[in-house]
Amino acid sequence: MTSNIKITNVHFGLLDWCTLSIYFIGMLIIGAIVSKKVKGARSFFIADGKMGSIPVGLSLLGTYLSPLTMLALPALSFGDFDLIWSVQLPCLIITAFLITKFVLPRYREAGVISVYEFLELRGHVVLRLLASLSFIALSAIRMGLITYLTALALHTATGIDLRFLIVLMGGVTTAYTYAGGIEAVIWTDVAQVVVLVLGALLSLFMAIFDVLAVGANPIAVAIEHGKLRMLDLRLDPTQVVTAWLILETLFQTMRIYSSQQDIVQRYMTTESTQKANLSVWIAVLGYIPLGYLFNFLGVLFFVYYKHHPDPNVEFLSKAMRDAIYPYFVVSVLPQGVTGIIIAAILAAAMSSVDSSMNSSSTVCIEDFYKRFLRPDADEKHLLNVARHLTLFWGVLSICMALSFIGSEYAQVIWNKGMGIATNGVLALIVFSLLPKRVNWVAQLIGFICSYGVLVYVMFWTKLNFLLWTVVGNLSCFFIALVFHAIIAVAKAVRAKRTVGWS
Repeated sequence: MTSNIKITNVHFGLLDWCTLSIYFIGMLIIGAIVSKKVKGARSFFIADGKMGSIPVGLSLLGTYLSPLTMLALPALSFGDFDLIWSVQLPCLIITAFLITKFVLPRYREAGVISVYEFLELRGHVVLRLLASLSFIALSAIRMGLITYLTALALHTATGIDLRFLIVLMGGVTTAYTYAGGIEAVIWTDVAQVVVLVLGALLSLFMAIFDVLAVGANPIAVAIEHGKLRMLDLRLDPTQVVTAWLILETLFQTMRIYSSQQDIVQRYMTTESTQKANLSVWIAVLGYIPLGYLFNFLGVLFFVYYKHHPDPNVEFLSKAMRDAIYPYFVVSVLPQGVTGIIIAAILAAAMSSVDSSMNSSSTVCIEDFYKRFLRPDADEKHLLNVARHLTLFWGVLSICMALSFIGSEYAQVIWNKGMGIATNGVLALIVFSLLPKRVNWVAQLIGFICSYGVLVYVMFWTKLNFLLWTVVGNLSCFFIALVFHAIIAVAKAVRAKRTVGWS
């Protein structure tokens, strides 16, 4: 594995350092200001339900738009995948409609802080704990991968040791999340979204300018090399193709917006269901154009380097593809602009990692600590425990990030991680939302069997990783229904025998 990229021809000057320093200091100041409002666990977790739809919507956007968008999508379109991943973006509209129409109002009505409490209300505590553990596993992967990608961008820009930057990133994010809780997370996310949108637009305009400056027609070159390819209509289950990308997106985004605590927790921070619904639409309609933008950036980078060959790019294409975007920024764009864009990448990362830290603490408190250990604990005690848990997640994110050093195609790693960590969870959420309850034992059997199916698919078939989440959740759903019917028949037979004996 490569721990530090050995590249030349990069610049990161005093103006860029000033930009980054202002950004870091600003995040810490927001955390310090908001920390004065935090009086108990409820304000730490849901800001006492007093947030507006616009800041919550921007916070949702910032949480969803991580370096897995800013770095991984340009790497995919620069490389072998062209624009085929962009087919996922319009599917978010379907997700937003279903969530705001059928899911979010149910959670608001139930008044749950942890979404997994809803599984207990509609099923059994065992289902609640399984989903909670799945989310914690997912968060560990996500925090580590995002921290790694961000440190990689900084390392590419500055040449500072990658491991040191991982520790620095994790430390700053942990500090303001520890101090201000969810309100600090939301307001820092708002600032971070402004920075990352500015950085994205600067990247687009500057990349187009530099491509034109080397005498290239970006559209003509892209068409010549097939880089504008958006559809792959094959139905090969072993390949990344359009059909599987759409299926995976529908399943995963429904799971994210209905069962992922760092997203669902935002719904409870607003004053009303209407405002919570509006925040979802703000996030989705903001993400779609940004997703297209970052996909197209990878195409622009490809065109630029076709006309301006660079040995460092050849090295990165083999060693660390996800560093293509930050390398272009620090080797081609002028100082000052470089600092803003690197700050934007940091903003995307920190707005995702801070959410995972706070929501993981929420899950541990609500689903485990209060449920089993200290159900009568007061708000002050729970706040203290939550803050200590935040420190733990900060350390874990650093350790996980260090383990990802040398990885290639972070988006692929992320999709595989999601497929494994959240297998069957969407099916459990669907059961909890159905008007007629499904036997919780049947759901448990379905959930366990779905992992058996997943293991078989992963190791004994060539099924594409995009289909893991589809197969896993469908397996959980239908196996649970079969056992629900079996259990119902068994109960009916037993009842009949009891009547006969009497």
